[in-house]
Amino acid sequence: MYLKSKGKIIIKFSISWFILGIIIIGLAIAFFKNKIFATNTYEKEEQIVAFEKNQNAVDIVQVMLKNTNSNKKMVNEKRDIVFTTEYEQNPNLPKDEEQVKQEGKNGKIQVTALQEYQNEEMTGEEIIESTTLEEVITQIIYVGTSEFMKKYNVHIDDNMYLLEAEDLKEEAKDDSNTIVNIPRYLNVTLKEAGEEWIKVSYKGQEGYLKTTNITSETVTPLITEKNRVAELKNNLNIEMDLTNKSGLTLSDYKTMLSNISFDRNGIFEQNAEVFYNAEQKYKINGIFLAAIGIHESGWGTSKLASEKYNLFGYMAFDRDPYNSATTFENYENSINTVAEALAKNYLYVNGTKINDDITARGTYFNGTTIQSVNTRYASDQGWYEKVYGYMQYLYNRL
Repeated sequence: MYLKSKGKIIIKFSISWFILGIIIIGLAIAFFKNKIFATNTYEKEEQIVAFEKNQNAVDIVQVMLKNTNSNKKMVNEKRDIVFTTEYEQNPNLPKDEEQVKQEGKNGKIQVTALQEYQNEEMTGEEIIESTTLEEVITQIIYVGTSEFMKKYNVHIDDNMYLLEAEDLKEEAKDDSNTIVNIPRYLNVTLKEAGEEWIKVSYKGQEGYLKTTNITSETVTPLITEKNRVAELKNNLNIEMDLTNKSGLTLSDYKTMLSNISFDRNGIFEQNAEVFYNAEQKYKINGIFLAAIGIHESGWGTSKLASEKYNLFGYMAFDRDPYNSATTFENYENSINTVAEALAKNYLYVNGTKINDDITARGTYFNGTTIQSVNTRYASDQGWYEKVYGYMQYLYNRL
């Protein structure tokens, strides 16, 4: 009884484990029934090497919309965001003139949206998700408000001109300290616009001018030529550097040296172009050269000038001025010889290349002003003042 009873117990437990194993195998078969495996067969043995992902995922939302015959559609796309424009008033621009302060730029976003259609036309849209890809940049435009700048058709950093001499003030008020007096017809650079006062720059100094005597090239077309002449005259001074180009044109030379009653023989008028060319070739102020000739020859009336074409008393020594003086073939030869001698010996230091053919020796160099030339060129210590007086006379004929 005990053994049988014990045997029955053993048999019962064996049957239970067997049934459990069958259930587990069945579940495993059911679980892996719809799975796809890549296999590699070698010597008729099957081996699982990788799991292949299903590439055809189902879009549940689209399936639902399709199966319900919905007139809605889900979209996922990139979209442009058009920039907007803002306007800012600017008192330093002519009235109503526009200027771009900041360029605008469209942005981009990635959008997931549910769209509703009726008769194939979209009637509504609900944004489900939006992601910024590129930021939108607002365009900013200045709009000018200055009546003054519009009237004179000018902008900041443009030139303006004085119709009369004017004091440059530290502040925009009549009783402010004067920085400098600006001569008539000279130009200033506009820095800030106003209706009664403007801020300007003049030769590196900034200050304020009243608008009463201010003009522009648009309003006064001939002002630029008056300004050019005024600048030339303003640059003339007894301390000027004679090696700097004068800025005078050939036309200026002809104006300065023509129709002068003192020039009875027309010598200087006829040689205006020679003086101009001498300045270009020898890098010496040609009006300074002409002034020496006028002074030394008495406007071409001296015996040396009339008989030896020597306008400068060149090589004329006190012991025997006439016979020691050089005789030239013509006035042009006289002018060029003295121009070269002044450049080579008086106005440039030794070794300075004046042109392709001439290098300075600097034998009598004392500086580049009229007075420095006087030191060793003439025994008369007041010679430079007399020569400068003739330069002033000629410049004032412009």
